[in-house]
Amino acid sequence: MNLTTNSRYIPNAAEMLQFDVIGEDRFRARHNLDNMAGVTFGGQALGQSLAAATLTVDDWQCHSLSGSFMRGGIIDEPIDYLVTRLSDSRSFATRRVSAEQRGRVIFELLCSFHKSEAGLSHQFADLGNPVDPESLPNLEAFAKQNSHRLPEHIVAILSKPYIFELRMLAPEHYFDAPDTGFRDYWIRLPSASDVSDQRDHHSLLVLMSDYWLPGTIAVSHGRDSGVNFLASLNHSMWIHASVKVDQWLLYRTESHWAANGRGLATGKIFTRNGELIASVTQEAVLR
Repeated sequence: MNLTTNSRYIPNAAEMLQFDVIGEDRFRARHNLDNMAGVTFGGQALGQSLAAATLTVDDWQCHSLSGSFMRGGIIDEPIDYLVTRLSDSRSFATRRVSAEQRGRVIFELLCSFHKSEAGLSHQFADLGNPVDPESLPNLEAFAKQNSHRLPEHIVAILSKPYIFELRMLAPEHYFDAPDTGFRDYWIRLPSASDVSDQRDHHSLLVLMSDYWLPGTIAVSHGRDSGVNFLASLNHSMWIHASVKVDQWLLYRTESHWAANGRGLATGKIFTRNGELIASVTQEAVLR
C-alpha cells in the first residue's frame, strides 16, 4: 500500500479512486487529500466511499446517498472502507460503507444504485445566464488581486494549488454580506479528463460536492461573523444524470437557516448547457 501523505503533493482524480483490496468488500485508499486545515478533506470520504461501494455493484449507477461525518480523518494514515451489501433487487442495490482509521469509524455512507429505466421526465430548475468561467479569475488570481484586503493566511490558502478549480460568479460577495445566503461558482476537476468510467465521474462529483458548500452558511453574516470553525456534519445527494467533472459545472448554493451552532446549505449542480446533474443538502457546525 502506497499512501500519499505529503501535504504538498496533490493526488489527481484517478489516484483518489485507487484502492488496495485488503479483504472481502474491504478497500484501503492509496491517497489522502488535505483540506488545508489539518485533517482530510471531507469530500474525500464521500467520494471514496461511493467508489468503494461501486466496486460491489455491476454496471448500475448511484442515484442517491447520505453520509454522516463522525471524526476528522488523519492525513498521514490510510483510510479503510468496509462495504456491506444490504440489498440487491431487480432494479435497485443498496450499500452501506464505513470509513475507518485506527479501528474507529470516521464516516458512514448509505447509498443506492438503480438500473436505468424509462419514466416521466421534467426539470424546472433554471441555470439562468451566468457569466462564462473563462472570464472570471481563479482563486489564486482572486487572492492576488485582493491581497490588500484579505488576511495573509487566507491569501496563502486561496493561492495554494488544489485538485479542484473554482471561479466565483460574484467575487465581491466574498467581502459583502448580502441579504440572503447564497453563493454561485463554477467548478471542475481538470485531472478527471484521464478518467473514462462514468461511474468514477459520479464518485468524483460526490467528492467535489463538499468543496465550499458549508461555507455558504456563513455568507450572509459577512467576513466579520466571528466563525472560526466550520465542519460538515452530514451530506445528502441525489444524482440525476451522467456527467464529466473535468468540464465546468455551475454550483448554485444557498442557506435558508442557521441557529444553535448549526446551519443548512443546499446546492444544485448544472452543466454549462443547463442540465441539472445533482441536488445536494448538507448540515454543518459553525463555532
